[in-house]
Amino acid sequence: MSNNTIARRYAGAFFSYINANHAGSAAKIWEELSSLSSLCYTSSDFANVVKNPTISHEEKLAIFSALKKSGKISDELYKFIAVLIEKKRLILLADIDKAVKQLIMEAENKIEAEAVFAETASDTVKKELVKRLEYLTGKTIVLKDKIDPAVIGGVKVKLGSRLFDATIKGQLDKLKASLM
Repeated sequence: MSNNTIARRYAGAFFSYINANHAGSAAKIWEELSSLSSLCYTSSDFANVVKNPTISHEEKLAIFSALKKSGKISDELYKFIAVLIEKKRLILLADIDKAVKQLIMEAENKIEAEAVFAETASDTVKKELVKRLEYLTGKTIVLKDKIDPAVIGGVKVKLGSRLFDATIKGQLDKLKASLM
């Protein structure tokens, strides 16, 4: 079983538990989880604690217990991390955070769209793109835009697993492929 599959299962269980039993503090817990996940990328010491199998379970629990006592993480998140440590799945913390964010988006009927433009698009263009994507999907669109001069013109949109390529580069590539 892949790490992403395992992470999604842990995320799903944690998400369901928190929303069923601690709905009032769910936003705070998700923020804490996201902060810990970010630390995996910004702090080599923290990443070492998460990823190093030679650090004992007790030492890891002590570190997270100190975070709980200082108020940096809630009791619910601490308990979840304790399960991850016990099951030797703490290394999946960042993947679990990503999966939880996806579950939150689904629960809020949102979907992320990544749009690639050749140059900075105006707010009007972005709003029109969001409007059309919302019509297409029936969901609220969270647009993340990027600039890539290589697309020459137009826009390329990644929406979940679908890719819509309305760029000049994409059209030139199709033309090239049909001529060969």
